[in-house]
Amino acid sequence: MIRCLAADERGAREVAPAEAAAIAAAGPGAVWIDFEDEPEASVRGTLAPLGIHPLVLQAAAARAKRPKVDDYGAYLYVVVHSARWDGEKPYLRDVDMVVGPRFLVTHHHGRTRSIDAGREVVPRRPELLASGPARLMHFLLDVLVDHWMPIMDRIAKELDALEESVLENADSAAHARIVHLKRGTSALRRIVGPQRDTVLALTRDEFRPVPAEMRPYLRDVYDRLARVGDLLDSFRDETAALLELHVSVVSNRLNEVIKRLTVIATVGLPLTLVTSYYGMNVGRPPMFPELGWLGGHPLLVVWIVLLATAGLTWWFLKGKRWM
Repeated sequence: MIRCLAADERGAREVAPAEAAAIAAAGPGAVWIDFEDEPEASVRGTLAPLGIHPLVLQAAAARAKRPKVDDYGAYLYVVVHSARWDGEKPYLRDVDMVVGPRFLVTHHHGRTRSIDAGREVVPRRPELLASGPARLMHFLLDVLVDHWMPIMDRIAKELDALEESVLENADSAAHARIVHLKRGTSALRRIVGPQRDTVLALTRDEFRPVPAEMRPYLRDVYDRLARVGDLLDSFRDETAALLELHVSVVSNRLNEVIKRLTVIATVGLPLTLVTSYYGMNVGRPPMFPELGWLGGHPLLVVWIVLLATAGLTWWFLKGKRWM
């Protein structure tokens, strides 16, 4: 899908791709040409009058690119990424921008919230485009970075919930959630770092398509993106610590189980020795004279010995604080 908006001092309007390319090449006004899921051949044919480098057109139609900014003199090629949290993992989508003196070209696969926001705002605020494509680029970057913040809030809440869950019930489900969260934050960190450097590069006095008055606004975008990067760094440390806490809790619970089993085995071992000693001969007092003590049945003496042995073993373990 190709959608084009042209803007000047009289307002903004939708135009056909051919007219948009003509305005972008010679004026008057400025245009925004948005490609959604368009192949390279379509992009190349529409933008032919602008003389954009073939490598830019090829890269714009490709997928899975790192954030970057390339200076081609008369125009810039910028790659950034939008993000949203989908279920248990982040979903990243690259947005390609070509920023020239009278045009802004965007290319993306699937709908992107920042692009949708720009299409809603430009008809109501045509000056965003009429005053220069760099201003509209800033608006798109600003909205794109704003959508990263709810993801940070969600990760923070998820970490708090996982910490409570691990302390209460360190099961395999909690471990899986921690691992999924760790992988998701790692994927975001791999994008935020280069994207932060890309926005920082746009704030420098070295690109003609970015006027000087736009650089403070781009620095504000950079500051918020840097905050996202700092949060992701802290989330990385928290998830690592949470994973260690989970392993520690599971290990402590296993130790408690082994401790209880050891106590049972320790108390039962002397009883096994007593019963093994007397065996099946408890009914023969001449062999074991002590079985005739107390004038009672021989089994009574055996039970007294067993209870005394178990009690002494229990008292010994409690005295050593081994249980």
